[in-house]
Amino acid sequence: MKDEERITRLVYLSRIILIVLQFFANQVIPDHDAKVFQYPAEQNKTQYDNVINYFLGGFVRWDAQYFMHIAKYGYTYENTLAFFPLYPVSVGSIADLICDVIGRQYVDSVLILTYILVNIYIFKHAALCLYKLTEILFDKKTAYDSAVVYCFNPASVFFIAPYTECLFSFLTFQSILNCLTLYEKYSKPDNKFVVKDLLLILPIALSTATRSNGVLNIGFLIYTFICLKLNNSKKKKQSILQGLYTALRYGFAIIMTTVDCLLPFILYQYYCYLRFCQTFPVNLPGVILEHARQNKFILPGSYKKNQQKWCKKTIPLAYSYVQDQYWNVGFMKYYEFKQLPNFLLALPILCIISFCSFKHLFTNLFKRNLFSNLFTMGNSIKANKAKAGLYQPKLTVFYIHALFLSIFCTFFIHVQVSTRILCSASPVFYWICSKHLNLLRLPSKSDSLRELFLRTYVVSYFIAGTMLFCNFLPWT
Repeated sequence: MKDEERITRLVYLSRIILIVLQFFANQVIPDHDAKVFQYPAEQNKTQYDNVINYFLGGFVRWDAQYFMHIAKYGYTYENTLAFFPLYPVSVGSIADLICDVIGRQYVDSVLILTYILVNIYIFKHAALCLYKLTEILFDKKTAYDSAVVYCFNPASVFFIAPYTECLFSFLTFQSILNCLTLYEKYSKPDNKFVVKDLLLILPIALSTATRSNGVLNIGFLIYTFICLKLNNSKKKKQSILQGLYTALRYGFAIIMTTVDCLLPFILYQYYCYLRFCQTFPVNLPGVILEHARQNKFILPGSYKKNQQKWCKKTIPLAYSYVQDQYWNVGFMKYYEFKQLPNFLLALPILCIISFCSFKHLFTNLFKRNLFSNLFTMGNSIKANKAKAGLYQPKLTVFYIHALFLSIFCTFFIHVQVSTRILCSASPVFYWICSKHLNLLRLPSKSDSLRELFLRTYVVSYFIAGTMLFCNFLPWT
């Protein structure tokens, strides 16, 4: 059986385990009253709604409530602006088409099913994408083992529940794979630019419409252009004027593709500004207006009444304002003694990523030809099989990206979300585990302490995280 087929089977197996685990935990453990946002669901539930909620309702917890709200009602409250549109609007559109056929009374159930089925479909492609890009940078065994860990990763519940983790991981892995493809093609001097290759930047652009940290994925593209420029300069001698012209060409390509990738992010922020920084009459359902009145939510078109300060900024960014205003997100704002359990929850992945990233950097810091080694991506699978180590110089860009995210999670956000952010935004965690852990093998006395730790961490978070999440217990 091919690796791709085995990975696909593991994808479906892991999703079935999550659904069963969620169901039993949701029936046995009473829901905690977390006093968080809950969207206005249909009051007159059908028997079909009750069945779907009985079997899958445990997945609609925490931020999943926001995604259900946006998919159903759109951006009707200011606090919903923290959630970028690609994922909920796409799922909402699919659900609308289905409801046009079967009836609007089933909308809540259709949304839950659509979110879960879409996530399962995307998750399969994300796992296969991780396999392909890892095979290019390492070898088949590392690629397969990485995909296995991805199928049972510590943040797994967020990859099936209505969250962006699944879509974002796919777009990130595809962005990296496309950058490797660009490098492999255009590092050969005979290849001429083809317009259709611009489609390779599409996953990066879509990631900026999925999550705010999708902007960081543009860094992989810029890095690819720098690698190409240095690689092609080595292969053919150029005069000063030719070198300047080539540099300008690459500089122009970087600027134009960066703008293209940022466009969805910019357009969304502009939409937020038009929706909440102007005064105009709105026609919203009564249930939305009543929910806003009870919870003191800010409605669109009410700028004259509320005078939100973010609207007056030179660059009005709704995202950063909403994070600060509604969740108290900011530098070291989460550093309170009562948050110690959340820091302990995030500690394993932050330690794993930070330790290996620093080890990678210090391993390569004093190497000869460091600069030229850092700016090469390798242009064939065969060439990389001989150097499939975890600390190859060419992996530095990925370690820097993962380390930056780890530092950002530690100091700037609610630290407990570190697990799902790092598991969805970087392949590094899976590469580390693939070198030290065989997840499909039963534990034995010969296992090293490192393998025992990683196995315990991955399996316990896979199980405990699902059980905590589906009962509104602290696992966000």
